[in-house]
Amino acid sequence: MNAVAATLGGPASRAARRRRRSEAAGTAAMFYPAFALVAAVSFFPLFYAIRQSLHRADYLELGGFVGLRNFITLFATGGGLHFLSVSLLFVAGTLALAVPLGIGLALLLARPIRFRTAFRLVLAFPWVVSELVTGYLWMWFYDGRLGPLADLFSRFGLANPLSDPHTALAGVVLASSWRAYPLVMIFTLAALQTVPVDVQEAARLDTLNEWQRLRYVTLPLIRSSVLVALVLTTLHSFNSVTLVLAMTGGGPVGATDVLGMRVFSEAFQFYRMDVACTIAVVIFGLNILASAAFIRVLRGQPE
Repeated sequence: MNAVAATLGGPASRAARRRRRSEAAGTAAMFYPAFALVAAVSFFPLFYAIRQSLHRADYLELGGFVGLRNFITLFATGGGLHFLSVSLLFVAGTLALAVPLGIGLALLLARPIRFRTAFRLVLAFPWVVSELVTGYLWMWFYDGRLGPLADLFSRFGLANPLSDPHTALAGVVLASSWRAYPLVMIFTLAALQTVPVDVQEAARLDTLNEWQRLRYVTLPLIRSSVLVALVLTTLHSFNSVTLVLAMTGGGPVGATDVLGMRVFSEAFQFYRMDVACTIAVVIFGLNILASAAFIRVLRGQPE
């Protein structure tokens, strides 16, 4: 027994315990500062917004507790349904254009064509451009004096889309899709590299044409990656503010007043922080619902 105790409490055992404590201290030294930073920039603003949305507020000064009255007022008389419908149209339009375009370009760039690397770099360029630059760039495209697209519209008797309430949202959606498609393209292109060559060869031997191979072989194998890109594009579109602010500021006549733009307006133009926080909580809830729906679809996919 004395020998066993001496062995367990010997220098080697003490050194192992010191090493484990040192590793634990190193892990804590790296984890807790990062966690504190994430909490400061993510969790605290979320809790602050939820708290503000349940109270009256005089800008940053917290007032009395009102429960869900801010939410009821927002959707009953505050234009909440309009902001929500514009946001849903904005997100749906962006996905409808960006996802097929991204997948189509990825399929083309997966082929052994000349200058493929250069094409990939050029086509991925919109994603690295900021929303502010994207907004001003597309405003120039639509400009009635210098813009190439405005000149094209004028040939068909069409006005600048950003100045017409009926077409302004479509103009912003086009710019949003231009910036969003590279993400879908990159995810799809990466997924295509994982499709086994023998599966593709077997599909060719089964006399499937190119469309059938794409529909029944390629797309099912890359569906999970495409859905991830779909989730990220949806969340980014729901939270978009800068692009709309740069191009239209929510106008004309509220035609492009998405939820994110309305948060900015309520907080920094009208100084109604309780309304801004209420809309921000609505956006957060929509993000959670969209993410949960996509995750459920992903879990149902075969490995």
